[in-house]
Order: sequence, then C-alpha cells, then structure tokens
Amino acid sequence: MNIIDKLGQIIKIQDEHSDEKIGDFNRPVTQKAISQIETLIKEPLLENWKELYQFANGQTKNGKGLLFGHRFMNSDEIIRQLEFSLTLAKPENKIIENIEKSNELLNKIVNFYVQKAPKHKMFGLKKSWFKIEFKCGIGSYGGPYLYQSENTTSKDREVFKIDFEDYKNLVETIKELHELEKETYNWDELEFIVFADGKFDCERTFYDFDNQITFTSSPENTIKKKYFHFKWIPIFSDFGGNYIGIDLDPDTKGKKGQIIIFGRDEENMVVLADNLELFFDFLLTEMTKPENKLLHSDNHIHDTLREQKK
Repeated sequence: MNIIDKLGQIIKIQDEHSDEKIGDFNRPVTQKAISQIETLIKEPLLENWKELYQFANGQTKNGKGLLFGHRFMNSDEIIRQLEFSLTLAKPENKIIENIEKSNELLNKIVNFYVQKAPKHKMFGLKKSWFKIEFKCGIGSYGGPYLYQSENTTSKDREVFKIDFEDYKNLVETIKELHELEKETYNWDELEFIVFADGKFDCERTFYDFDNQITFTSSPENTIKKKYFHFKWIPIFSDFGGNYIGIDLDPDTKGKKGQIIIFGRDEENMVVLADNLELFFDFLLTEMTKPENKLLHSDNHIHDTLREQKK
C-alpha cells in the first residue's frame, strides 16, 4: 500500500467504530502554496509530505477531524503556524541597521504616551509626573505607569487609562518599527521609561519560552527542546495549538523527517515514527489490535500515543 492507501485504511477503521462523519478532503495543494512553505522552512519539502498533500490539501471544517478528531490541516493553516514559529527565531547578532528611522518611530511611540499623560507642572498645569513606564509590542501593551516623583516606588505608581480605540493610532507605528528591525533584531516587546524632560530609554525584549519551559524529548536527544520551530511542519491539529507533524531539524539522536508531537501544551515531546509512512503503519498496527486504545480512550490522543510508544 502507498501512503494514500494507508490513510484510507485509517479512515475506514475509524468509520467502522463511529457514526460521526469525517470531514471531506480539500482539493490538492497548489504549487504556489508548496513554494510558500518551502520559502518559510528554507528547504524543499519531503516527498512523502508532497504525496499526501497532492492527494488533498487538508480537510474541510465540516465533520470530524480524520485522525481521531485531529483535523488534517490545509496549507494556509500550516503557513500561519510556520510564520508564528519564525517570529520566535532570533538573530544571534542583534543590531539596529537604520538607526535614524528607528529613532523616528520610537519618538512617535513616546509622543503618543506623553500626549495622553497628565502634564508636568513645568507646563503651568496642576498635575505633574516624574516619569512614565510602559511596554508595547505587536498586539500587546503593558501599563502605562505614572511616577509622580523621583521617590515614587513601583507600589505607589499609578496607572493612567488610555482608551482602547486610541491604541489604533499606535498599532501601525509599532508594526512599522518591528518590520524595520525584524531581520536583524526581531524583538517581541519594547520597554520604555520616559522622563518629563523628554528624555527616554527603550529596551528591546524577547519571550524566552525555550529556556522558561522545561522540555523533554522521548527518546532523549531526538527532538530539540524548543517551544516551536519553523522546521516543524504541522499536519494534524487538535484545534488547541497542539500538533502532530514532521521534524526537519532533529536533535543529535533524531532522524530528519521524524513524526513528532509538539505544541502549546506539549512540554514532553515524543517521536512517534521515523517518517510519515511509518507513522501510518504504526497507527494501523495499533488500530487492528484486539484492545484498540486509539479508538477507545477518553484521554487526549497525544497521551494515548505516548503510552503506546513506551
């Protein structure tokens, strides 16, 4: 049997054990979508992936996901996930190439907050402040916190309100700055301290999920201990940010093309098979056993698969 025949058998066995209809297949993937994915992963896709997706570009959202409830993802969904993964990849040597333009955009961000803040008494108004602290990023905001004097502590600082609608005026500036610096810096958030005399400091910061979460790999040293990786191509999704997919950049004891579990809630990642065809073989073997745990378990399918691989 080829890989498509094996997929058909997997679907057939599930149909025999459930009255819920599996969602229909989409038309085959386009060459344009293949090229987009290959650009993102910076290498050609494996032939077994192409064979699967030239049969069908995922499945529709009508009906049950074809892999024990997991939906067979289409190329648009894969591209979105890979693009997210790429936002987590940071340059080793971080530099600001266009300092003049970057400073222009930083000043626009600072001016937005200063205009919203209570004015310092040097302008002849009653309210005064010493400094403002705030964070901002693509779709994220923190603060702003107002310090009345040099002696104001973080416990005594005040939050001043900015209407959500007003933030729309700031979004494009933040996006423009991020796009300008993405290739050589790729920060996640900007942390500002702005003083009443107009001077300010800005620190570009990062989400360090890889080091903040204790990941494990089973077998050990087969999967790189990362939150997400642009070389991990998701194929099946549980609708909650967790995936079964192909690993194109394994750890020292792994194999390129291995099938792995990864995702938002997956700290304990596991290799399910050395390649996609062997993964389907593994599923068919498990599904034809007298005690078919893959079909008759109340646990998340990832947990069941882990148990079967022990």
